[in-house]
Amino acid sequence: MEAMLQIFLLAFERVMDVNFSRKKEELDDLSKKLLEEPIPSAQQWGGADVVITSHPPQVQGGSFYPEPRYVVTPSAKQLSWLFVQLKDIFSDLYDSASRIEFFGRLANAALRYQNYCNGNEKQYALLVAVLNEAYAMLDDMKEGVFEYLLVAPGNVIADDLIALMGDISREAQDRGLTPEILDSILKEQ
Repeated sequence: MEAMLQIFLLAFERVMDVNFSRKKEELDDLSKKLLEEPIPSAQQWGGADVVITSHPPQVQGGSFYPEPRYVVTPSAKQLSWLFVQLKDIFSDLYDSASRIEFFGRLANAALRYQNYCNGNEKQYALLVAVLNEAYAMLDDMKEGVFEYLLVAPGNVIADDLIALMGDISREAQDRGLTPEILDSILKEQ
């Protein structure tokens, strides 16, 4: 228990030393770069159980390791560039446990945007969706409420579980199961 407390305190001290205003300025500068033409690009990115690619992957299956979180987009090189920039900006704010959540949330933001636009993806909007998630995570980190799982079983991250709970809640409401009805059912058990 003492060792866990020491790890927590070291992580807390590390975050306390961070200049969050400077990090926000770096994100603001990055936001301005997204307005430039052409948007910079990089090699297609992969890491922290995320792969950004322009071609749909051939899913292997049956491996000991779970499949990574794929973001398939014609803007893979530009999105990869953005991931590299965000990796550099946030590098002192995540560790080996929280990096899976950090990059997973960035990937989820891209995937949510793609789902929302239903095949009419716009490069700038995709990049802004990811950048907005970075701003949100910076706020979470500053407030000390950035949530992540210590282990990502099956490449599941906390953001996935939050989205799943929202889906379950919407499904319950669609079926007429209001919070009051659910509460009364649980009390009967």
